[in-house]
Amino acid sequence: MLELISAARRRKRPPTHQLFDVVTMEFRVGLLDIDLNMHLNNAKYLKFMDRSRLEHAVVTGLLNRMFEARCNGVVANTEIAYIRELRPYQHFQLHTQVLGWDEKYLYYDQRFESQRKLHTHALLRVANVYGGKSVSPQTVQEMTGMNLTSPPLPEYVEQWKLLLQTKRRLTENG
Repeated sequence: MLELISAARRRKRPPTHQLFDVVTMEFRVGLLDIDLNMHLNNAKYLKFMDRSRLEHAVVTGLLNRMFEARCNGVVANTEIAYIRELRPYQHFQLHTQVLGWDEKYLYYDQRFESQRKLHTHALLRVANVYGGKSVSPQTVQEMTGMNLTSPPLPEYVEQWKLLLQTKRRLTENG
């Protein structure tokens, strides 16, 4: 809750980063962040990721623009690969980057690193909501006055999109 209050206060500051820049935050695994296996709890990864995306939105000016346009983003899908564990008191960096968008979603890449080694990698796609309805990233661009062009999405994101489409078809037919 304190992070939200802090972000709301800082949202009107001039941006220090561009939308597609990598924004890095430093963290340390606390004793309240671990599970029975003595490493970072899976749910805590999501909390750190939320916090880092919020910081990305603040420092790029996206939060202020979305707030003024009365839009918000809702995570639609998350894919996480746990590569190496993060242990109690271990310092790590979380790198957050907007990769681009398609006709429906905004895509984020988030990477947990410690001592220059990748520990966890996550992809997220975020739906934009205005007035209780999903709106396209292009509509958000118009509403916020950002008027940016999305770079081509990386091949690994395109492959993930295909997997999600397949899962959707299976659930609709099953």
